[in-house]
Amino acid sequence: MKVLNIVLNGKAVTAKMGQTILELAREHDIFIPTLCDSPALEAAAMCRLCTVQVIEGKWPKFVTACNFPLRRDAEVVTDSPEVRHGRKLIIELLMARCPTSPELQRLAVDYGCDLERFSPLNDDCVVCGLCTRACEAVTGRTLSLAGRGVAIHVDTAFQKASTFCIGCGACVQICPVKKITMEDVDGERRIILHGKIASRVKLPQCTSCGKYFGPVIDLKQVMERMGEHLIPPPNACVCPECSRRNLAIKLGKRYFEQYGVFEEEGQADAG
Repeated sequence: MKVLNIVLNGKAVTAKMGQTILELAREHDIFIPTLCDSPALEAAAMCRLCTVQVIEGKWPKFVTACNFPLRRDAEVVTDSPEVRHGRKLIIELLMARCPTSPELQRLAVDYGCDLERFSPLNDDCVVCGLCTRACEAVTGRTLSLAGRGVAIHVDTAFQKASTFCIGCGACVQICPVKKITMEDVDGERRIILHGKIASRVKLPQCTSCGKYFGPVIDLKQVMERMGEHLIPPPNACVCPECSRRNLAIKLGKRYFEQYGVFEEEGQADAG
């Protein structure tokens, strides 16, 4: 594989052909802010926070670090006054959409943002697309981006509660501003988006203890895609706690029977 010579913030480093700037920066402990990046998903450059300056040849240009592959020797600047000015503007725009996000509030302080520059929208969503991409990856078919331009937003089909949701909670876990929530109520799992119920999933009831537990998700397609097709499916009738307890009991009995502990204890009691 061809090795590239990169000047990263004034320091000479090497990079692999096709490696992204964000990957290279993380290798050298250089922080580049990002909201829409996840190692589990393909880069989409939705939030634009990772914009850096690249000089290939004579002319500098601004690119998103998460999805810009290095193809030739270049100079990369991740924290110049011009880069910081652009990020400051982006953070101010995002803060207008989601002013209560702790992550954005921290970045706003770091970049000295003017939080009164733009009128607040209070949408509680920065339209990073992580939730929709995660939903697509697990074949949930529930969340997607709707609308165009400034009206783009995350929603369900026809703005109704989805019947395709598998209740995995991937959207809840991956949301960078923590504005998608999940609750288990009355034997069903509900995904809450923009204050409305986006989906309802019936929870199975444990045949051992009787309590409701998280939906048993058919991840066969996902596991095959990851090369883990030999992993057996989970028990659809028993909750994880009871399943672990039953397995522990089986293993304990097998161990004691194998080493004859039961017989020895029985003889000791008889004596």
